[in-house]
Amino acid sequence: MRVIDPGHLYELPHLDGDGVTTLRFVKREGKEYPGNVGHHEGVIMQEVLRALIDRAEYVDRQIPCAETSLAIECLERACFLLEVRAAHRHGRDNIALPREAVYGVPHKGCGHVGYTGGCGR
Repeated sequence: MRVIDPGHLYELPHLDGDGVTTLRFVKREGKEYPGNVGHHEGVIMQEVLRALIDRAEYVDRQIPCAETSLAIECLERACFLLEVRAAHRHGRDNIALPREAVYGVPHKGCGHVGYTGGCGR
């Protein structure tokens, strides 16, 4: 992994070949985002975790093992905790349930799940 813009932009080397994949997280500016200079679209951590969960479930169907099952549980918990963090940060009291945090449909405006209200973004 090569860090291009800490916290926002990464290059991930390919396993079979010389290519790289760029992973770009959303970057916003303003008082709620201290230290950020510049802004651009990108993903949030929960979306990457959802992709990792899907990949781990796929691999576990190929060759099941206890370690992969436990890793899936950890990834799901991480996704849930980040959704709880987002709910608290945005002043919402309706927090996603664990399964909803992972398998719910993210709100188009902010990317978070677990609430039915509007989004300030």
